[in-house]
Amino acid sequence: MMGRTQVRKRLKVVLSFLCVCFALILARLVYVQLIWAQELGQMALDMRMNDIPIQPKRGIIVDRNGHELAFSIEVESLYAIPSQIKDPVHTAEVLSDILGIDYEKMLSTLTRTSGFEWIKRKLPDDIVRKIKEANLTGIGFTQESMRVWPKGTLLSQVLGIVGIDNDGLEGLEYQYDDLLRGTPGKFTVEVDALGNIIPESEKGYIPPIDGKNLTLTIDEPIQFIVERELDQKIAETNASGGIVVAMDPSNGEILALAIRPGYDPNNYDEYPAANRRIRAVTDSFPPGSTFKPVTGAIGLECEKVKTTDVFYCNGSMKVGVETLHCHQLSGHGKQTFTQVVENSCNMGFIQIDQKIGIENFYHYVDLFGITSCTGIDLPGESAGIIVPRDQAREIDLACMSYGQTLQTTPIQIVTAISAIANGGDIVTPHVVKEVTDADGNIVDSASCEPVRQVISEQTAQEMRSVLEKVISEGTGKSAYVPGYRLAGKTGTSNKVIDGKIAEDKYISSFVGFAPANDPKVVLLVMIDEPEGDYYGGVVAAPVFSSIMRDALRYLEIAPQEEVLDIGGQDVVKVPDLVGKPLDSALEELKQGNFVVRTEGSGSTVLDQFPVGGSRVIRGTDVVLYTEGEEEPGEGMVRVPSIVGLGMTQARAKLKDSGLSLSAEGNGFCVTQEPQAGRIVPAGTAVKAVFRMDVGQ
Repeated sequence: MMGRTQVRKRLKVVLSFLCVCFALILARLVYVQLIWAQELGQMALDMRMNDIPIQPKRGIIVDRNGHELAFSIEVESLYAIPSQIKDPVHTAEVLSDILGIDYEKMLSTLTRTSGFEWIKRKLPDDIVRKIKEANLTGIGFTQESMRVWPKGTLLSQVLGIVGIDNDGLEGLEYQYDDLLRGTPGKFTVEVDALGNIIPESEKGYIPPIDGKNLTLTIDEPIQFIVERELDQKIAETNASGGIVVAMDPSNGEILALAIRPGYDPNNYDEYPAANRRIRAVTDSFPPGSTFKPVTGAIGLECEKVKTTDVFYCNGSMKVGVETLHCHQLSGHGKQTFTQVVENSCNMGFIQIDQKIGIENFYHYVDLFGITSCTGIDLPGESAGIIVPRDQAREIDLACMSYGQTLQTTPIQIVTAISAIANGGDIVTPHVVKEVTDADGNIVDSASCEPVRQVISEQTAQEMRSVLEKVISEGTGKSAYVPGYRLAGKTGTSNKVIDGKIAEDKYISSFVGFAPANDPKVVLLVMIDEPEGDYYGGVVAAPVFSSIMRDALRYLEIAPQEEVLDIGGQDVVKVPDLVGKPLDSALEELKQGNFVVRTEGSGSTVLDQFPVGGSRVIRGTDVVLYTEGEEEPGEGMVRVPSIVGLGMTQARAKLKDSGLSLSAEGNGFCVTQEPQAGRIVPAGTAVKAVFRMDVGQ
């Protein structure tokens, strides 16, 4: 038998164990009641609390004059607290009927175990009224912010769009989303175990903080002028689209930026997504002759050429194994540097670039910002595309001199030309001028300091004078605005699609600035795939003129006393002379103060360039193609001129005459056989050579 002593020992052990357990329990109770109580109380309270989110009001966007371009209004959004819904079936029936939402889907939402569910957000007032009249339990409304763009399509790509959760998705709405969005708030209510709101219970409210406001550099009246003229030209030429950029060259402020096709951000889902691209900064294009001022400025800055240097153009030039052609196939003959620019002579620019050399060319192209992004405050900007320096051949340098074999974004061209206009400085283009708070206090502003000097003031002044003569005496006469001195450059380029030159798809361009002696506005006009005439001097230059005319008046820039004499200042239509006797055609052109050149020995006008109906400055050169004396017999036709036309246009013209086309190469027609005016059997194939030609 166990001894009494052993029993006592065991009892002591058990008792000690029980005492320790009791002490631990007591300590735990003390900890829970005195130390952990506050935390547990808060956890219990949190379990009884439901949060209802409150969105802030998104900041407004205004133009430089304070005109509202984007703002937010308060609308009501519908939510449910499932635990508070007493009759989910009835509630689902009512809501599905009013909102047009599937009943089963609605019932599923209303019977979830969550504490909060969105039903439908940002509802119109009539729907809100119907739901409130239904007096449904567990259903409530909260105010949210809805974005409105009152100007519709105006500046749409730049402004961008906003999603359902008040977050910016594209354009400035995306770029400055962190500032515009603000900070959300919330409303908190306490509920019991059944989910019912406890009367006189603890409630919480954290107010939302509204977003900051943006003041843009955009000038709404100028933006309106730009879009009006762009839309008119696109409709007139049946073009696929276009881009116009207007910038203050002194500080990089974008005054207007228009892109077509466009869209209405209030209903953006009704338009193709491609319409929302800010193609002026995201897409690159062959600049064509609008790049020639950069080449010219590089030559002057390197002191490799002077404005008085003489160059020779016979219409073509062999570079390596390739033969390149000028847009004037007969050549320009002897011409100074100034005349090379006036005439937009490709051969002259090849010779200029040969003097510059590949090292200098790449160095200055980099300084002009062609190989990098400009830093504009818009999303998705891309850099230009250029042949890598270590892969560049002689033919590449030659083609780049006149704007081919490289691609630039429109904003890069505007920035580069601005350096010529402002005295040699590269500036950063930007569309946001200031950021302000709800009280109107400026919290941030854009820097307008120059990034770097790329050319000297002297070089810039020389190029400004040369570019002024392009409008007064050269290919840009149609850009003239009576009473003002303007400078600029025409451009015509083949489009590049999927890395290949697109057959008979062109971009007509004009870039320039005004006033030429004190530039306030740099303006780039690009018309994409116009039908009919496609030369920059014929298509884009008149748009430049119309925009500049109204913009200069709006900016209250007075007409200048010193105005260059450009011959005739009236914009006129070229008469349609095809089929008329040569004598009467010459007389008609003489009365219109046109400069006339004839090709052929016949007495009847076979063809003409520019075509009848083209709008040009009075005094523009007109070429008449005349037929021979012999009349076509039965089964015979006279060959029309297709020189200067793209392949599609040439084929269509020959087809109309009963002929076919045998083509070699791509681009513009530079030679044809049989020549225009010859009489040949119907169905004859006209052999034509097409070359890349950046035109005027």
